[in-house]
Amino acid sequence: MTMTIVGYDPRNGQFGGAVATKNIAVGSRVLRGIGEVGMVGFSGHEVQRIRAIRMLELGFPADTVLEAIKSVSNGRGQYSIVDRKGKSVAFTAEAQFPWAGSRAGLHYACGANTMIGPGVVQALGETFEQTEGSELLLHERLLLCLEAAQETGGDNRGRQSAAIQIHWKRIDANPYLDLRVDDHSDPIPELKALVHIYLQTYPDYASKTWPTLEGTGGYPILYP
Repeated sequence: MTMTIVGYDPRNGQFGGAVATKNIAVGSRVLRGIGEVGMVGFSGHEVQRIRAIRMLELGFPADTVLEAIKSVSNGRGQYSIVDRKGKSVAFTAEAQFPWAGSRAGLHYACGANTMIGPGVVQALGETFEQTEGSELLLHERLLLCLEAAQETGGDNRGRQSAAIQIHWKRIDANPYLDLRVDDHSDPIPELKALVHIYLQTYPDYASKTWPTLEGTGGYPILYP
């Protein structure tokens, strides 16, 4: 199963996504985002995420992007999209795996496939909704969503890889946070540990030297 969630934090304008699956290196092919533009998570027809993010960059709303992707997907794929205004859509093709489903709500969209039932999607969505308006930062909320979904049973094939991305300013050349666990027996806790290490050692450096399209120093220090 691949379980994916993408979201938006209106407090600081961050977009982000998190994903986990029983397959190697899921972080290399499902998530894509641009700061101040939007975030997508595509499973089963991942190449279309490039087209989707380009459409978001041109200013198309999430629902228009989804309809365009569906028109060329040949009945395949699972798509979660959040646009620059935080509007979200989610879709799962009928031919998508034994059991699959999607869900969209305020500032988020999520989906999961190759499941034994709907509990994973429900856990992803409800956890994001329950943390809306809390003091938690977007990366913390996304990790909680993965943990909650995993507790419902997760992938009926097992566990192998997980990834998270946070995108902030459009001018920045790289995501603010882009970490992945490519091959591990329990990837979600391992990913959470990597995020902790990263945020303990990297933000001060990033705030001064992070590459942008106009030079360096793209980010303020947000994470203590």
